[in-house]
Amino acid sequence: MSASSHITGADWWRKRPLRFRLTISFSLAATLVLLALLPAIYHLIRNQMLADIDRQLRIDWALIEAHLEDDKNGGIRWRSSSPATPQSPGYAESWFEVWIGRTRLLSHCPSHGGQTLHPPDPNDAAGPGFQTLPLNDGRPARIFRMASNIDGREVILRVFRDESGNRATLRRILAGLAISMPAAVLLAGLIGHFMAGSALRPVADMAAEARQITSESLGKRLPNPNPHDELGQLATVFNETLRRLEGSFDSLKRFTSDASHELRTPLTALRCVGEVALREESGNEALRDTISTMLEEAQRLHDLADTLLLLARAESGRMPLRRETLSLGSLVREVCDRFHVLASEKNQRVEITSADPKIHADPVLLRQAVTNLLHNAIRHSPGETIIRVSTRTRDGGAILEITDQGPGIPPEHRGKIFDRFHRIDKARSRADGGAGLGLAIAKLFVEQHGGRIELECPAQGGSCFRILLPAS
Repeated sequence: MSASSHITGADWWRKRPLRFRLTISFSLAATLVLLALLPAIYHLIRNQMLADIDRQLRIDWALIEAHLEDDKNGGIRWRSSSPATPQSPGYAESWFEVWIGRTRLLSHCPSHGGQTLHPPDPNDAAGPGFQTLPLNDGRPARIFRMASNIDGREVILRVFRDESGNRATLRRILAGLAISMPAAVLLAGLIGHFMAGSALRPVADMAAEARQITSESLGKRLPNPNPHDELGQLATVFNETLRRLEGSFDSLKRFTSDASHELRTPLTALRCVGEVALREESGNEALRDTISTMLEEAQRLHDLADTLLLLARAESGRMPLRRETLSLGSLVREVCDRFHVLASEKNQRVEITSADPKIHADPVLLRQAVTNLLHNAIRHSPGETIIRVSTRTRDGGAILEITDQGPGIPPEHRGKIFDRFHRIDKARSRADGGAGLGLAIAKLFVEQHGGRIELECPAQGGSCFRILLPAS
């Protein structure tokens, strides 16, 4: 039952507004502080009062001792030659007793009603000391005792003062503190409520603005009046997130548009070729050409769908790396051999310079990345040119460079060259069968290995794609 009630109470507390929780927490903290300060203040005032009365008692003791003398009859009396009496100003509030041992009271000169105390303890009568004892009517008295020598007689001189006034003052102070504490707690709660509201107002403003942001208005940003405090840093993070979301939505829109266009092209070709074949009376050879064209477009559509599926699987993490130790030089030579015929058709020559570094990578994904880069270089380089492929090691990692002698990449396209469906010459790329996904796939596969791809375009022309793989 208690565990259930505790859980219910905790759930209720978590469901309260943050401003309410901060106000209650601030009030409780103020209450605890006041409860801790109350006894501290009480003892501080009490100790100060005791210090004041003790200091006065020492003065009383010194003054009274100076006015006492032996009466030559075994007693102690007030000095007859003294200009002052026990009732004189400055002495009227002082009570004193002169003792020998515990049994003989030699002199007792109270100023009010003959108040007396218990006899002094002979075990501690020799040394000075302070203590609080009740008078015979129950009132508390503060006492200072110390041994004295009066005209050659060893006695104990005790001076004391009524402490009832101090006790009453302390009770009034304690009552005042107790009465003022609820008001102080209430004031602390109001201040906490105001401060919490003031501190959380930017959060409310950000929440109100965030409710207005939709997928169509991702360009809006949350208000951030003070980017230097914690709430300002939170707003900065939200705005950065919105900026990334805006970029992702823009990329998604471009991707959807480009993918639709790329899918529509072969589908349109299939439909047109089929309609033409149906309208015209053609022989078997013409029908064979028509079917061949339709199959080519269907294959292009199939390849595009496979590429998009490959990208989706890679980005969703459904293509885990199957790393193994392999020779980067051997992998590069294998890829170059596959493109020997394609390069020969354009009278191009592929030159390989390999230091044969050993790497720990997924051979399938890395081979696909190198294939896309080399195919891109061959396709966009003119005939009678040289494509150079080199590998080397650096800081334990590996570097692969593919350099062509093509037209290069204009500066305005270099920042987007690895984006999906991005093509510099869209008409030429479509004629060559490219969909603008090869470089995007190569970049994704290299980054999955913890590496990166760099693009360098020398001033004399051409392009150099550089793969940097980290040490295993």
